[in-house]
Amino acid sequence: MKKLCAVLAALIAAVILCSCSGGGEKKESSVPLSQVFEKIKSQVEIKDFNEFNNAKSLDRFYGLTDNDFEEYAGGINSSGVNQEEIVLIKAKDEAAAARVKEALDTRYASKVAQNKNYNPQQAAMVEKCSVEKNGLYVTMIVSPNAEKITTIFKSELNL
Repeated sequence: MKKLCAVLAALIAAVILCSCSGGGEKKESSVPLSQVFEKIKSQVEIKDFNEFNNAKSLDRFYGLTDNDFEEYAGGINSSGVNQEEIVLIKAKDEAAAARVKEALDTRYASKVAQNKNYNPQQAAMVEKCSVEKNGLYVTMIVSPNAEKITTIFKSELNL
């Protein structure tokens, strides 16, 4: 009888421990980036924006090829003066994510340098923004609403 009680107690303890493990982990969402970008546009005013409509845009502006990413969304302000640019990319693997981050870092540094003396107001906005990498997701969010956009992005993808 003592053995049976000990076995039952061990079994109950094992079940409790197993059911509690992994509770703090976040699982990445499978929401497409195009859907995330639509959510961003529904909550943040984005004017005069040319959205990326094909992979050639990523090659043209960032030197990225379809070997680097699984999916992407975003675009660039078309006014020429406003430096707003939103780039959301899911890389194919960790090596690709590193390449994407490097390409976006280069673009970001270029935007900072271009605006430093030419357009101080836009330069201040650009300098408050950043390039971020979260697993396979790499973003460059240059916007007066960068904080809100980043929050929406991370929330939608459980990052």
